[in-house]
Order: sequence, then structure tokens, then C-alpha cells
Amino acid sequence: MHDCCIVGGGVIGLSIAWELAGRGKSVSVVSRDTPQNVASWAAAGIFPAQSGDTHTQLRGTPIERLTQYSDQLHRQWAEALFEETGIDNGFRRCGSLAIATTKETEAEILDSVEKWDRLQVEHESISLKDLRKLEPVLDSGFITDHLRSAYYLPHETQVRPPRHLKALRKACLNRGVEVLDGGQVQSFNLESGRIVAVNLEGQNAIPCSIHASQFCIAAGAWSQHVLQKLNLNLPTRPWRGQIVLHKTDPGLLRHIINIGSGLDYMIPRSDGHLLIGSTIEDVGFDVSTTPFSLERLSTLAGELLPELISRKPEAVWAGLRPGSPDGLPTIGRVPAVDNAWLATGHYRSGFHLSTGTAHLIADSMCGISTQLQMESFSAERAGLLESTRLVS
Repeated sequence: MHDCCIVGGGVIGLSIAWELAGRGKSVSVVSRDTPQNVASWAAAGIFPAQSGDTHTQLRGTPIERLTQYSDQLHRQWAEALFEETGIDNGFRRCGSLAIATTKETEAEILDSVEKWDRLQVEHESISLKDLRKLEPVLDSGFITDHLRSAYYLPHETQVRPPRHLKALRKACLNRGVEVLDGGQVQSFNLESGRIVAVNLEGQNAIPCSIHASQFCIAAGAWSQHVLQKLNLNLPTRPWRGQIVLHKTDPGLLRHIINIGSGLDYMIPRSDGHLLIGSTIEDVGFDVSTTPFSLERLSTLAGELLPELISRKPEAVWAGLRPGSPDGLPTIGRVPAVDNAWLATGHYRSGFHLSTGTAHLIADSMCGISTQLQMESFSAERAGLLESTRLVS
């Protein structure tokens, strides 16, 4: 029997498993998908800029403090994962440019500026001339005619999700974590208000059970379905995001480009790959791409980089983000179950918040006081009280 069983093999589940294993726990991970098919592989890997001073006290709302805490941990994790696995996860502080070409995106940036000021995030208003000094390739007529405002944020960071997940998985295995791929949760065995086993249908429909002293549900957009097997209703809605991938010359772009508040973006990788995203679509568990959205993303990219107009994308894909009714992740204990925890609902910030979430969950499971208060993320918080209930 393991000390801990993590239900969910994406970035949150693997991060929790790696952290627990590093604390001497025996851990198993149940993943409904194979490694390349987990939703986390489809992520973009942008970490919005935070304060450059890692020694200042965490500030802001609970979710802003969790973001800062997680951000500070990522460099440590990147170094530790590389040391344990030899895999470079692509973590680098490349900086970003936030640009507005419409009244709407200009208003979004003004809202962002207020937040940057409040949280002491370094930012600088720049002119068109300055913009082109930072990114000479942004010389299209569209930019000349439509640029309304632009800001430079030196501390924005990126990571490459497939590499990060590959490193996490290898590091987990190196620490003795057992990973079961293709395991579909069928039910839980409970005794005296505690889970004693999770029953699975494995690959080739072979049933099996995993026994553990503690359990954590970190199944992303599928968490609601898993929790219903514990008679708990916790709304976790999947939101689809589509991405277009181009191959360009390395160094063509040097900074992340955020349009307005960053719902649309371009992310340059060091090897010349360029990601253009994204969409926010309420379509259930449909992970197909659509011609309309891909055309919109291609048009956006072509306006900024006209040379992309005649190029065929190298790849396109879609992934699912787990959302919650109040926009906050749920991190903490499962109500009415003594030995179970939750980590889900991170929406568009799963990668960024994965490190801090892993520390909070591991501290709680190990009976250690957490660095951040977790009440704001409880499954019994006010924002979820009307929609979260035990099913009789």
C-alpha cells in the first residue's frame, strides 16, 4: 500500500507526486490518458510577469499571492528537474510586450497597468520606435497604423509544457513514484469516512484497485466526474483553447507578445517555433480545432508578422482548461472525507500555479502549516457553497 495516491497525471498531479516523493512518501499516480494526451501537454506555458524582487513579502489577493509564491518556486524547480533528469524544461525569463491595436485592448492594458502598479510589477510604457528597437520584426503597416499603446515587461517568463511534463514524469519515476496510465476511475471504497482504495478500469478494460493512506484528486477538467463518485458535486467546467504552431527562424521574435490583457498572444521558442493562441470556448470535452478559430489566430499573427500569411502552420491543437464558478482553483481537503485532498480548477494558470499548489497540498498532507492560507481555495468557500454539496 502506498502512502499517497494522486488521481490525475497532468502538471498538477505530477507536481504534487514529485513534491511528496521528495519528502519521503511512497506515491502512486493514476492518469486517465497516456503522457502525450494529457491536457497539460496542450498548454502554452506563459508565466505572467511578477515582481522582480523575490525577497519582498507576498502581496495582493489570495490568488495573486499564490501566483507570486508559485512564480518564485519555478526557477528552483527548473534547476532541480534538470539536475535530476538532464531535461531542460525551457524555463526562461524572456520578457514580454503588451500591445493594444483597438480601443478594447487599450482598455484591457490600462486595467493591467493598475494591477502592475499595485503589485510592483516592473513595466514601462514604450513608443512605436522603442517597440521596434526591442522587436525589429514588428515593422508591419498594421502596427504603424493601429498601435495605440505598448508596454515592456522584462520579467515575463515561459516554459515549454511538453518538456516540463517529460521532466516531471522522469523525476517522479526516479523518486520511485508508480505511474499508471490509462486508468479510468470507476469507484472508491470508503470505510468510516476514509477512502481505502480507488477502483479503476485500466488499459484493455482490466480492472484493478490501488490502496493508499491518503488520496488527492487532481484530474483537471475531469475532476467533477471523479468527485461525483465520492458523492461530491464540485462544478469543474472544461474551457477549450486552440493554438497554432509555426516554425520560423530562431530569434525572429525575442519576447512574448500579448495582445491587450494577453488572451491572445504569440510565444517565441528559442528554436524558432512560434505559438499563436488562443481561444476560450465553452464546448464541453470537445478537443477538436475549428476552421473559424484557426483562421482568426492566423489573421492575428499575419497582421503582426506578414511573412506568416503565406506559411502553412506546422501544427494546430486544442486543450481543455478546468474552470470553476468563481474563477479560483480549489486546493485543500475534500469535505467529509478525512484522508482526501483536492487540487483542481486552475483554469488558464495550471502550469504557473503548479509549483505553489504542490507545496500547499504536500504541506497539508504531511500535517505541516502551509506558507499561504488555504481557506480562499477551500471546496467549502463562499463562492462555491451554492454549487458544491454532498449528494445524498
